[in-house]
Amino acid sequence: MSTRQTPQRARLARAIVGRTMAGIMIFTAAFAVAFAAFDAIVKPGLSNFLYFEVMGGDGGASWRLYDALTTLYLPLAALLYAAGIFLFVRSGVNRALSYFDALYEAAEGILAKRAEAAPLPPELSETAAALGAIKEERERADRAAKAAEERKNELVAYLAHDIKTPLTSIIGYLALLEESPDLPASARARYTGITLEKAYRLEELLDEFFEITRYNLHAIPIERSRFDGALFCSQVIDEFFPLAEARGLRLVYEGPQELRVFADAGKVARVVDNVLKNAVAYADPGTDVVVRTSLAKGEGGYVWWEITVTDRGRELSPQHLERIFERFYRADEARGAQTGGAGLGLAIARETARAHGGDIYVASDAGATSFTIWIPQGPSVSA
Repeated sequence: MSTRQTPQRARLARAIVGRTMAGIMIFTAAFAVAFAAFDAIVKPGLSNFLYFEVMGGDGGASWRLYDALTTLYLPLAALLYAAGIFLFVRSGVNRALSYFDALYEAAEGILAKRAEAAPLPPELSETAAALGAIKEERERADRAAKAAEERKNELVAYLAHDIKTPLTSIIGYLALLEESPDLPASARARYTGITLEKAYRLEELLDEFFEITRYNLHAIPIERSRFDGALFCSQVIDEFFPLAEARGLRLVYEGPQELRVFADAGKVARVVDNVLKNAVAYADPGTDVVVRTSLAKGEGGYVWWEITVTDRGRELSPQHLERIFERFYRADEARGAQTGGAGLGLAIARETARAHGGDIYVASDAGATSFTIWIPQGPSVSA
């Protein structure tokens, strides 16, 4: 039992046991005074009245009946006293049950999402504060879930609208190619290239749409194996060379030639893909996007695989940094269709890193934005 609950327990003890015992003591004192007064003042006269006036006072049978009745005097007094004690104890039990009823009603109000919480007695002030905090946290979670659902619906509408645009272009150019078989080879090649570009864009939008519909970050299976982390990073970088070259960026790897690590390569690849895609999309043209990797020792000599992706471009505000890993959140709501995403990439990256027992962090200062991924390796990473 925590020390926080001790004052509340003391108050409840005073409210239930203390009040009950105090009531019993007052009742006992009052009963003793009343019994003594009755025995000294009322009983003699009542006895004479009962014996002489009611029973005739002629001895014999009357005396035996009177004697039998007077023997019941003390048992009746004891029974009356016990009845009073019972009533006080029952009052204490009812008081205790009333606290449970109040707690039940308050908890039911939170579960039923009632606007106003049921009031609790002063003795349960700490419990009332705790239930209030739970209610506020639940309301915040409900608001966040509602906001996420609204963003998701907006993004579904956004993707549905944008899917139609490249699809219309694809149909238009293919129809033109079918209806004009005598088109010059140069025009046919140009239309074919445009159609292919629109098809690729349509594929990206469909990927984002399916990512939204099957989004479930709470069930990411992790299957670890040992591999070369340096080669892994180089291969991921190679996949982004066409995109980087198109934007005038240079991809730079900084790290050892070989780095033995233990992780789920496919899942970590998705993490780095999402981070690197973000860096290539928002880095200033003509700058470097740097990927660094190494093994770092933490507290107690624990080893971590560290991967950092740094780009130079627009600085992210503290408000955006706080929310950048939220699902369906996009830091740039004004981004165009070519760079816009569903806002799931970085959320999935964080949950995947956490599924490994690690995490991902972001920092942005003076135009340099760095995402650092930490994957635990244990006390050592020997092969």
